[in-house]
Amino acid sequence: MSEAVDSMDRRGFLRFAGSVAALGTGALFAAGCERAGIPAEFAPPADLALRVLSPRSYATFQAAAMRLVGPRGAAAVRARRIDPAAAADAWVARLPGLGATLRQGLWLLEFGVPPLVAKWGPFTALGAGAQDRVLENLMESRWDVKRDLFKGLKSLAMLACYAQPAARELTGYPGPFDRAGIAEAMRYPA
Repeated sequence: MSEAVDSMDRRGFLRFAGSVAALGTGALFAAGCERAGIPAEFAPPADLALRVLSPRSYATFQAAAMRLVGPRGAAAVRARRIDPAAAADAWVARLPGLGATLRQGLWLLEFGVPPLVAKWGPFTALGAGAQDRVLENLMESRWDVKRDLFKGLKSLAMLACYAQPAARELTGYPGPFDRAGIAEAMRYPA
C-alpha cells in the first residue's frame, strides 16, 4: 500500500513539475513570439508608441487589414500612406473594454491552428493567397465565434483604413470639410 501512495506522490509531483515547466516554457514562447519574427512589411514604425496593441498584434492587424481593404487600400498601406493598425490602436485605446478582446482575437488569428483557424503557421508569415483563405474560412465558418472574429476584424479594418484623410483618394469621397469638393461632386455632368 505504501508503494501505491509513494507512486501516486511521485506521479503527482511529476504532473505538477511538468505543468510548471509547460507554463514557464509557454510564457517564454509567448514573450519571444510577441517580439521576434515580425515581417518588416507589417511591423510598426520605430517611432510609433502603441497604447493597446503589442508589436505582434499590430502586425497581425496590419496584415489582415491589407487583405480586407482591397488591392488599392493594400497598396496604400504597403506604401505607408495610411496605417490602419495605428489608427485601430488609437481608436481602441478610447474603448478600454474592447482592447483585451481585440488582442485575444488577433492572437488567435496569428497563432491559432485547426480547427480554430485554418492554418498551421503564423498569419503574418503566410502569403497573400493563404491569408485570404484563412479569412474566408473565418467568414464562412459554421461556428459563430469564427464568424464574429471575421466581422469584428473587417469592421475595425474598414473603419481604421477609410476614416483616415489620406484614404479619401481611394474612396473618391472628398471628406466632411471639403466644401468645394462636395459642391463639385453634386453637379450633373454637362
